[in-house]
Amino acid sequence: MKKLILLALASASAVLAAPVTIYLELGVGAKEVERWGGSIRLSGGRILSLEGRHFSAEDSVIGSDRWQTATRREQIDGFPKVNYNEMSPAELPPTLYSPVGLWATIEAPEGARVSVSTEQGDFAFRIDQLSHQAKPFLEGRVMASTTSSVEKLTSEDYEDDEAAIAKLSDGSLAVGWVSYRDRADRVFVRTRAANGAWSEPEEVTPSPADLWRVSLAADSSGGLWAFWSQRNGTAWELWGRHKTGGSWKAAEKLCATGSNTFHRAASSADGRVYVVWQSFRGVGLETQSDIYGRAWTGDGWGAEVRLSESAANDWEPFVAAGAGSEAYVAWDSYEGGNYDVFFRSFSGGQAGPIRRITKSPRFQAHATVAVDPQGRPWVAWDESGANWGKDQGYLITPPLGIPLHQERTLRVVMWDGGQWLTPKRELEPFYVYQLYPNFENPQIAFDGKGVLNMVFRHWTRAQAHSIGAKILWENFLSRFDGERWTRPVPMAHSAGSIEKRPALTRDDSGDLHAAWMTDNRPFPDLVPQNAEIYYGGLGQSSTPPSYGTEQFLPYTEPYVEEVPVHPTEEEDVAAIRDYTIEAGGKKYKIFRGDMHRHTDVSQDFKYDGSLIEVYRYGLDAAGFDYIVPTDHQLGYDMEFTWWQDEKLKDLFHVAGRFAPMFGYERSVNYPNGHRNVIYGKRGNRTLPVAPDERQGRVRTGPILFPHLKKTDGISMPHSSGTAQGTDFADNDPEVEPLIEIFQGYRASYEYMDAPLAASPQRLREQRSGFNPLGYYWDALKKGYKLGVQASTDHWSTHISYAMLVAEDFTRESMFNAIKSRHAYAATDNIILDFQAEIDGKTAIMGDVLDSQSEQAPTLTLKAKGTDRIKQLVIVKNEQIIYERRPNADSVTLRYRDTDFKAGSNYYYFRVLQNNGMVAWSSPIWVE
Repeated sequence: MKKLILLALASASAVLAAPVTIYLELGVGAKEVERWGGSIRLSGGRILSLEGRHFSAEDSVIGSDRWQTATRREQIDGFPKVNYNEMSPAELPPTLYSPVGLWATIEAPEGARVSVSTEQGDFAFRIDQLSHQAKPFLEGRVMASTTSSVEKLTSEDYEDDEAAIAKLSDGSLAVGWVSYRDRADRVFVRTRAANGAWSEPEEVTPSPADLWRVSLAADSSGGLWAFWSQRNGTAWELWGRHKTGGSWKAAEKLCATGSNTFHRAASSADGRVYVVWQSFRGVGLETQSDIYGRAWTGDGWGAEVRLSESAANDWEPFVAAGAGSEAYVAWDSYEGGNYDVFFRSFSGGQAGPIRRITKSPRFQAHATVAVDPQGRPWVAWDESGANWGKDQGYLITPPLGIPLHQERTLRVVMWDGGQWLTPKRELEPFYVYQLYPNFENPQIAFDGKGVLNMVFRHWTRAQAHSIGAKILWENFLSRFDGERWTRPVPMAHSAGSIEKRPALTRDDSGDLHAAWMTDNRPFPDLVPQNAEIYYGGLGQSSTPPSYGTEQFLPYTEPYVEEVPVHPTEEEDVAAIRDYTIEAGGKKYKIFRGDMHRHTDVSQDFKYDGSLIEVYRYGLDAAGFDYIVPTDHQLGYDMEFTWWQDEKLKDLFHVAGRFAPMFGYERSVNYPNGHRNVIYGKRGNRTLPVAPDERQGRVRTGPILFPHLKKTDGISMPHSSGTAQGTDFADNDPEVEPLIEIFQGYRASYEYMDAPLAASPQRLREQRSGFNPLGYYWDALKKGYKLGVQASTDHWSTHISYAMLVAEDFTRESMFNAIKSRHAYAATDNIILDFQAEIDGKTAIMGDVLDSQSEQAPTLTLKAKGTDRIKQLVIVKNEQIIYERRPNADSVTLRYRDTDFKAGSNYYYFRVLQNNGMVAWSSPIWVE
């Protein structure tokens, strides 16, 4: 009898299928707040886990099988916080009701019945009736599907990022990632055996260092290659390390020169290993990034091959290999003055012809490649509108460009050997799935049935209509069988920021597997937690696809009208770079940048883009010499986001071409005011804002200024004429040398009713409230020595220029220019040269000219515009003392004050162009 019982138990255990995760989307199409509390039961087996998706603070999972939740009501009061340019001031957006979700991971026989009871009704199904194609229940108010069951691979000992995955020749899987702890990175790898057991993490890198990304590729003899970029001074080197025979060989440097990042790797069926990467090479302003590749054949590495050929920056390559020895590489390039997708085959040391896939003026980037069972390469990318990163701001109506990150859609094409084809059936628009207008960063792979699988990133705001609401991105999976795309299904534990793409691979049975990073931000507050790596099995489709000629069309791009924004921008940038200011025996150059930009690290994301996209903008769309992303407290004062921010500033530091500096924003309520903190060197953590300071019960100056002196930093007030501004009670010229006189996101704060400035009669000239005590002239009236700069803040692009007048193209020299107030502000590439001379001494803008003379200084003003200069004014002690209307492209003027009185005086000048663009010099003080 005992033997029979044991046999029965063994039989029952044998029919239990591998764990499967079911995703239930509740409240689809809701028109009001609906209560969806309920429970789940199985006819056999057990529930391993039950997790809510987008649960609010009032929602909860109760025990192992019950929950309380409701659809989210999304509405706001008032126009100012509504998505820009989408509504008129008299309108309110429609109220939305967003669905919520549940992931239930179960272990049960394949034919087990799942019964779900909710406050809106009951439904049931057999597990084997579900697939990745969502199935409707309760008249479509519930969608049920299977999705990946996930495992966490890392611990809280480190913060982990940049996952990679590869299948080894013995059928096992390797997952790698970059781990951070104690101000240094390491690369780790874990291996998953065929039975699902994981090895302990292996540390791959010889020692902790500044590292960027890991890529993995397997050879045909059971070995594994791991690749990473490692900082060496101002350059980043590409390294590889080979594991063979159970041990890691010595690491090899794989790049010849330059700064080498954004690598990807793949292995072909015959065991070749391909690695491709992006490399900045050149001298000074002629430096650009190109795509390079190398191939390993078992006998060693072949020569480095330059794969891109444009004279512009080429970006973020991806490589995939097929059944033969050939690999396929895709990347995007700024060759046409916007991002387009390019493609090239690569076999051994030989590269095929370059094929330009896109030619549209739209933003088209983040390309990925996969090869189908017939050996045909497929390419996917995301795209946005024309004039990406060009002129837009609060005072520019209508905008002339598209924000860095407003909307993204996906495109897929296939090369049939003679032309690019695209599926007749596209992925449905976002609104069909009740999602947001943002599908991006696709990763594609073919499963064992030959079906295309696409995993992409998608955002959700905590409040759909509020552009400043907290936000998260998640991985979604959709499959294309030739006839249709499956409804995108979210993958558990994938919440994080924009660029955290998953990595995909296929095993010998045809199942797909993925690895990715999550920062575990919970939906109620969306504050990132410890960053970790997850693994998930995606399985494969149940039937082969239908990829016949009738399912495809020749790929053509729809006509997009491109509004010319700056037809002479290239010449304007060249002119300002060629210009030299000579004064006092020294020579200065003008360096253009932005010292106030936000990214997806900031909790009030306003179409700002990822950190990487902000650097793309700085290098390409704006053509800056430097930039300072200044996210709020660099992400809640968290060490890992601080480390990532500072590391990326070094990743994009290209000597003689682009010199990002370090900084963040301290957002403190009036009367203390918002300030940006800037450093010329790496290594300073954020200074937290205590509640008393934030609420104005204590002043910022005694807290911040001593800290800046200790850490060699500076601060700059911004938004000063708004409710985020200051009453200028605090000032220390040693550490607060500049003010942000203009923001593209808002307006000018020179004085009320100045060009581009608001006034009590024109409050709609700016956003975020009105503070009459926070204008630049109010600070100057107090005797403060503040120079000026113009920067962006959120959303706006290409109309805010913080011009630094420095001797050398280095961080140190530019930071010294900030400290010395050697700066000016502009809304375009306008050249200003302002000098004063007295008693044989010469000063440039920002200087203090000490004089014992009773004579007035001689002022020399030079301006070269990007349009005709309509007006030039000289300001002295809060008064306009001179005005000229030259109606000329350039102006040179020598001026002497006929009403000069010895004492403390300051002078600055401003130009206004016919097209409305403005530039302001910093003052020169005569004392």
